[in-house]
Amino acid sequence: FATTPAATNKKAISPHSHTGFIIVATVDVGKVLHMNKTCDRSMTGKKLARQGYNSIVFNPGDGDEHIVYSNDRVISAKAYSR
Repeated sequence: FATTPAATNKKAISPHSHTGFIIVATVDVGKVLHMNKTCDRSMTGKKLARQGYNSIVFNPGDGDEHIVYSNDRVISAKAYSR
């Protein structure tokens, strides 16, 4: 998850990224593991839970990104209209 609609402009970088839409979500991030900009591509929800965390936040250089592994943490979601 990006933190603002504007942040998606920097994060959605594939040729087709700007043809979709933004989802506004309320998410219970729980206990957050802060990671460096390279994060951990081998991380899984189970590994994260074993470490006592529910989600990850990291900044790859263009603003914070939040990773949530459990659908149960998404409280609500709707389409964002500009």
